[in-house]
Amino acid sequence: MSELKVSDSAGNPLNVGSFVLYVPTGTKGNVTEIVSDEEGTWALVDKTNLYYKTEVLKTIKQVEEKELGEKLFTREEVNEVLEKQKDAGKAEMSDVSVESGG
Repeated sequence: MSELKVSDSAGNPLNVGSFVLYVPTGTKGNVTEIVSDEEGTWALVDKTNLYYKTEVLKTIKQVEEKELGEKLFTREEVNEVLEKQKDAGKAEMSDVSVESGG
């Protein structure tokens, strides 16, 4: 039995162990199994434990959890952002252009 030659939505090789992205939901995970049937080729993604058609998956570089860590802000940075939001929220309401029907 020969091994399946499978590719992702961009035509990149897709194998067991590939880190993939399901674009519609942003789900990321590792391919743990690849199967084929009369409806197409499917890849099992460990994060959801669901099978996805290989043509809807995109192979991506795995991002380490530590790269997604928290960013620390100083009190001054937070106050600056809050002041900008407060200034942007100050809008005068006027009825100058309001027309009534009838």
